[in-house]
Amino acid sequence: MKRLALISFALVSMLAFAACSSPTKKAERVTMDFFKALNAGDYDKARTYTASEQAEAYVNLMSYFDSDSVKVFSQEETPERTTKIASSEERQDTVICYVETTEQPTDPTDSADVFKQKVVLTKVDNEWKIVDIPMK
Repeated sequence: MKRLALISFALVSMLAFAACSSPTKKAERVTMDFFKALNAGDYDKARTYTASEQAEAYVNLMSYFDSDSVKVFSQEETPERTTKIASSEERQDTVICYVETTEQPTDPTDSADVFKQKVVLTKVDNEWKIVDIPMK
């Protein structure tokens, strides 16, 4: 009887744990890891979260603007960035995350810049991957 109760408890615990890890939460985690890599300048790591030419082109563009050849033309230091997920929605096999990135001003008299982006993720080989980041 104890054995049956223990097995039942273990089964219920596993089901509760599985219910807490929703597809949206997993996709949000991938999105945050992607932006952490971008903000840290780790573009190779950021590419591991992408699964389309468009998303990889976005990473390449960010890499280009962070390169030494472009920094020569700009005397400004790189601003500190923080990223958060404002909201997300799940649609069949896709999760859309709406991300806000805030760039802190280098001049204390300026206000922070907030950039809003839509990130589309889908499952590729049973892992959430970024497939679209519309560039405005």
